[in-house]
Amino acid sequence: MRVSDVWAGLRTHKADAWMALLALGIALSPAHAKIAGAAWLLVCIAGIVAYFRLPRATASDLPGAASQAWGAACAVCAALATVVWLYWPIRPDTLHAEFRLLLCAVATHQLVMRAPDPEKWRGIIFPATALACVIGLVMVIAVPNRFMLPSNAIPWAVSMAFLLCVLLPPVLGGDISAAQRKWYFLAIAAGLAAIFLSQSRGAFGILLWATWLAAAKWKKSHANFNLRKAAAVSLVGFSLLSSSALLPSDPLRLRAGWNEVVMAKHDGNYDSSMGARVYLWTLAWQSIQESPWIGIGGSERLKRIKIAGAELPVAERERFKAVRSVGHVHNQYLHSAMDGGLVGLASILAVLAGLGAAAYFLRRTDPVASRQVQGVLFIHATASLTNVNLAHNYYAIMLSLSVALILLGAGARSGSLTQRL
Repeated sequence: MRVSDVWAGLRTHKADAWMALLALGIALSPAHAKIAGAAWLLVCIAGIVAYFRLPRATASDLPGAASQAWGAACAVCAALATVVWLYWPIRPDTLHAEFRLLLCAVATHQLVMRAPDPEKWRGIIFPATALACVIGLVMVIAVPNRFMLPSNAIPWAVSMAFLLCVLLPPVLGGDISAAQRKWYFLAIAAGLAAIFLSQSRGAFGILLWATWLAAAKWKKSHANFNLRKAAAVSLVGFSLLSSSALLPSDPLRLRAGWNEVVMAKHDGNYDSSMGARVYLWTLAWQSIQESPWIGIGGSERLKRIKIAGAELPVAERERFKAVRSVGHVHNQYLHSAMDGGLVGLASILAVLAGLGAAAYFLRRTDPVASRQVQGVLFIHATASLTNVNLAHNYYAIMLSLSVALILLGAGARSGSLTQRL
């Protein structure tokens, strides 16, 4: 089925028009957080409609186990986060991310089980995701500085990485025709460029995953694959990337990050992006040791951050200026454990477990979709090391949408999609 056929079918199948709206929302999601939110809401509404109006499908190859595992994990995440919230009453917006994940996961499961049409989904999802990568690059170039990107530069860049996780496996796996693959590779290049131009170091892990994915594909298709040579090529590539730190402009802020860590460690100057992280991670670890089971609560966390350096002379307090300007500890795991102890940490780990379980259930029925979920898992796990991304609603929306797109397009793959796209 060609893309033109899919769009033409919307004229005669008006019930499918919402899929076109969703594709438009996905394509424009890097441009504004409200557009991404509208796409998320559309999935939730569609799930409700499917539950009340469509019969449950009985096909054996549906990714129902994967979507059920993801939904169960999101339910555990929300439940544990609610326990922490009830024990430590703090701002009500702290539960937005967990329930956004849960609502979209439940809706996705209903759509998977009641409106299964992975071929049609992929016919719309792939072009929309590719266009989103291009729009992301346009956004980075158009805004005066990285701080004007939707929501925040870091969760925005990581969300772009999620879109690449949706797109890369099918492009490398042969789901895209040879004639169209070059255009998709250009879109992937645009997405990568958008991430690097955003200078959000927490999202640079996408290059590691993309390299591993390409190496795995190469090894599978070449019997004489030489692991040492592949490692050498990868090392050269990452060396070239790291050499950007030697350029006067330091375009990826690698040299700046290293210098900030050195200043924090040796001079006690935490008034920088990475310097603040060094202090906040130490503060979080000390707080966790005080109350490892249920944490110290969000209010106490904010209090300790805002009084950082208060006991020092006035001249030395400036070294903690960057620390006092933030509200979280720039590490999702430490932040959750600091607020809610092991209960809070378990809530965050439940999301990782749900992604891992979904990838496991998909590995036999749809290895391509399994790779996609693996990518989202890797990016979410690594990006959470240097930022509390779930503090931003845009990030939770894009994470849930990315998983939804993968699950809705999973299954019924029979070779190349040359005739479908």
